[in-house]
Amino acid sequence: MSIMLPSQIFAQLSLADVLPSCLASMGAEDFPNNLGLSPARSAVVVLVDGLGLHNLKNAQAHSRFLASNLGASAVLSTVFPSTTAAALASLTTGVTPGQHGMTGYKTRNPLSGEVLNLLTGLGALEDLDSWLTSSSLFEVARRNEIASSVVAHPRFAATPLTQLIHAGATQLSAKDLDDRVSATVASVSEPGQQLVVLYVSELDEIAHNKGVNSSEWAAALESLDGALKHLSQRLPQDVGMVITADHGVLDVPSSKHYLFGNDSEQMQYIDQVGGEPRCLQLYFSENTSQEQREATLASWRRDWSELAYVLTRDEVATSGLYGRIREGNEERLGDIFVMAKKDVAFYDERDKSKKGRSMIGQHGGISPIEMAIPGILLGAFA
Repeated sequence: MSIMLPSQIFAQLSLADVLPSCLASMGAEDFPNNLGLSPARSAVVVLVDGLGLHNLKNAQAHSRFLASNLGASAVLSTVFPSTTAAALASLTTGVTPGQHGMTGYKTRNPLSGEVLNLLTGLGALEDLDSWLTSSSLFEVARRNEIASSVVAHPRFAATPLTQLIHAGATQLSAKDLDDRVSATVASVSEPGQQLVVLYVSELDEIAHNKGVNSSEWAAALESLDGALKHLSQRLPQDVGMVITADHGVLDVPSSKHYLFGNDSEQMQYIDQVGGEPRCLQLYFSENTSQEQREATLASWRRDWSELAYVLTRDEVATSGLYGRIREGNEERLGDIFVMAKKDVAFYDERDKSKKGRSMIGQHGGISPIEMAIPGILLGAFA
């Protein structure tokens, strides 16, 4: 049985093209300038967590500066799955998750058999550095005598995820967004060439708790809009700026939560559940036979195909969703993927803590709202 996915999941350009294009614009050799950026001494990349292109367009009244520059925006897509750990690693390595190995929100470690939370659980790895299977571009920039910095909230500074994907960059921390903007301006105003990534996490956090259609999210967007306008006005003339995101967000009310977990036909051979509510990754027990695998897959497809694309690991690999998959990384992928077709989310009813069930804003799937992200070009890149 062949499962047909939507034909237009990815834009021609992606989040993985942003840093290589910036480095090419700054004269670093052997990098493709797929975004067609003009030459610049230094570059600032603003990564706004959760600010999808559709989210921005739907809230133009609250983002007058950003909306006024959408005409100078490249239409980009994030990577699959549309989740932060996978996307941030693609930004900093310039490759897709199939190559760098950050293959989902929760992914099974083939060595231990345990499911890792790639945002908060990487500290459980015995050899953290080996998990990322592509090098950070910050290290490459350093070899080209380009200094790199990442400006973010202090709580991200010492995390294993930061250590992994920001290797080679100086970490600059400030709680207040205006202070992060000032730190960014100070960095690119120094002599020499600078590549600075400004990470803004607040919008995504509010979206998860309140929803992207909430007044709180709109107010945060207005504040962000003013801060980024101020940043663009303070940049030296020879500095280019790209504003982008790691994914978009859609609101999923609790009435659209669908539960799984207690159907023995579907779960008796499933050992681990990874992924996230809009893109489950199911892992078979070690000794599951081919016949048992096929029966489990058939059961999921029979009961869930109206709500989700139910694909095998091989089907996902051949679909190109992960890009080229580096040898060894395929073992991190789920045996079965359950990807939401509609504005729904899937939760394991065996989890009595109901962890995450209060989350309103969701991502991780392949809808246009989640996949389309802006690539607004300002400063020397305008």
